[in-house]
Amino acid sequence: MSQRHRAFRRWSLAALAVPLLAATACTAGTAAGGPPAKQDSLVYAYRNEVTTLDPARASYLQVDTADQLFYDTLVGYDKGVMVPALAGEFTYSADLTSIDLTLRTGVAFHSGNPFTADDVAYSLDRYRDLGVGIASLISSYASSTVTDAQHVKIKLKHADPLFLGALSRVYILDSVLVKQNAGTDKAQSWLLNHDAGSGPYSLSSAAAGTYTATRFAKYWQYNEKRPRTFTLRRIDEFATARDELKAGSVDVGQIDAQSAADVTAAGRTTTQIPGGQAIIYFNTSHGQLANKAIREAVRLAYDYQGGLAGIRSGLGTIANGPLPTNMTCRPNLPTAARNLDQAKRILAGAGLSGLTLTMRFQPAFAEQAREATLLQSDLKEIGVTLNLQPIAFADYLTTLSDPATVPDIMLLTESAQYPDAGVMVTQTYWSQATGTNKSAYHNDQVDALIEQASRTPDASVRCGLYSQAQTIIDGDAASMPLYTTNNTYGARSDVRGVDVSAPAGGVDLAALTVGN
Repeated sequence: MSQRHRAFRRWSLAALAVPLLAATACTAGTAAGGPPAKQDSLVYAYRNEVTTLDPARASYLQVDTADQLFYDTLVGYDKGVMVPALAGEFTYSADLTSIDLTLRTGVAFHSGNPFTADDVAYSLDRYRDLGVGIASLISSYASSTVTDAQHVKIKLKHADPLFLGALSRVYILDSVLVKQNAGTDKAQSWLLNHDAGSGPYSLSSAAAGTYTATRFAKYWQYNEKRPRTFTLRRIDEFATARDELKAGSVDVGQIDAQSAADVTAAGRTTTQIPGGQAIIYFNTSHGQLANKAIREAVRLAYDYQGGLAGIRSGLGTIANGPLPTNMTCRPNLPTAARNLDQAKRILAGAGLSGLTLTMRFQPAFAEQAREATLLQSDLKEIGVTLNLQPIAFADYLTTLSDPATVPDIMLLTESAQYPDAGVMVTQTYWSQATGTNKSAYHNDQVDALIEQASRTPDASVRCGLYSQAQTIIDGDAASMPLYTTNNTYGARSDVRGVDVSAPAGGVDLAALTVGN
């Protein structure tokens, strides 16, 4: 077992004693009428529809964007290293089939109810039983045994070295409050527009895509530099976000790189943070795209250099494998490149001509619409017609439950759910990953490597297995990675923390503060 893996096995509350005392002092000072934050409010522009606030769906970026304000997780990551959150200590069993948690004391939910082990057990049971969204990250979860208010044992169906990391994406619910509003659907209807969390903000209102939150005075990591009021506004277009930033009606938002100078001239700041991977998934299970020759030809037709430079302003790196280039545990694979002559030879060798294909994309993202159009134009040069069909993300998700309904070609931007290559390999390319296997991909060799990794305690050995799997996946042309991007954000000049990335992508909203 590597030393790095040993370091992740157990954390102690004692290591956080000084920061916790400091946080307690801030809370007490504020309650006693201490000085207010320099700026009372902050407006953040997010993109695309938030379909629900139910943390069961927080595996999707848009839902997580809002939920990170309202909820806490058991563990977290700081610059790629696992750190305690609601769980002050966490210990894997030697066979990786169970985890013992010692929970933080003195944590309160927004309702005033205390956080206990019962809330952990209830939350995990609820996600397991609903079987949607976040459940795909914790599919090995079997049950929880509560010893007392601060201790719980999580039992897994099988060895799973990824489970502890997955807990960084699992929000813990106020079980008492949720049970009171459970109705007939385990509170899914109620959680559409209510929160049941212990996070830095509580929900004040939700209407027409705008969410207003209030700083929670009893938060266990209270920071008076967080704004007292935090508003999320949906703005899909970069140009609109730019204009709203300049006008002062938005305080933080993503913009296109070309607008950076304009925003800076208006007295705002700009920051680049790591983005996701622009990637195209093929339905490899049936239909035309089950033919590897077609997939290879499509991959060779795209102008990667032109797309990165012209659509993403050159901010990023061209793909060289199925995972984002900013992740570890990646094999040294060739960088994606255009070769029209080779694409034509592949099609001719396979006896293919006059092909017509269909690709789905999200029109809410202007850059994706441009990439779809670029691929359409590029494919014409090898005699392939590409029809483009827009699809809303919520509708796309419903297609993933059955390989027969997975789109033939789908353009997305993907980020790792947490900093472990295994989660992207397993969630996206394991044949048993129903609901997240976007290519409806099945390769027995890849399955065997993934399943072997799941039984392997040593992180370095797992890394090698995941690298082998990626080499096979790339050789199968199961997907078409384009490039890993950097995103540009504009912000009011007194906002701090814009450079801190959220686990699921974008800005970590809980890290945003105002003032010096």
